[in-house]
Amino acid sequence: MFIFKDNKAIEITSQDEFDNFAKDYRIIHAAGGIVSNEKNEILLIYRLEKWDFPKGKVEGGEQIPDAAIREVEEETGLQKITLGKSLPSTFHTYELHGEHILKETHWFEMIADRQSLTPQTIEDITQAVWIPRAEVEAKMGTSYSSLAWLWNEVK
Repeated sequence: MFIFKDNKAIEITSQDEFDNFAKDYRIIHAAGGIVSNEKNEILLIYRLEKWDFPKGKVEGGEQIPDAAIREVEEETGLQKITLGKSLPSTFHTYELHGEHILKETHWFEMIADRQSLTPQTIEDITQAVWIPRAEVEAKMGTSYSSLAWLWNEVK
């Protein structure tokens, strides 16, 4: 597994190594999806000058697959999503109000019919768009290292 700290990958090879790294962080769980449609397009969002896959925090008591679908729906306006297989999780760190956070994002393949999208502007999402699969890798050049890694794992 890799943890992305300051946009650089740190390889973690054992549970003990993970536990040692994570002891200085509060762990947050998020969930999201790599959504494709019948035209082999992939759903991307544009937030804070970065291309991203839709995702968000898991709420208390919520099941991770349910959170993934809910977050994709909220961030993009997408409806009638079919949940596919689980994908590798990503891990990244950040600081919020002086607290060190380690965020694990649980990813899923998702399928939905091509439909109009509505970006969730309250979450600073300015675009929600279908991108031809062949163009996604180029968009990952203006994304986060953890998402570029994920795309390379699953494309």
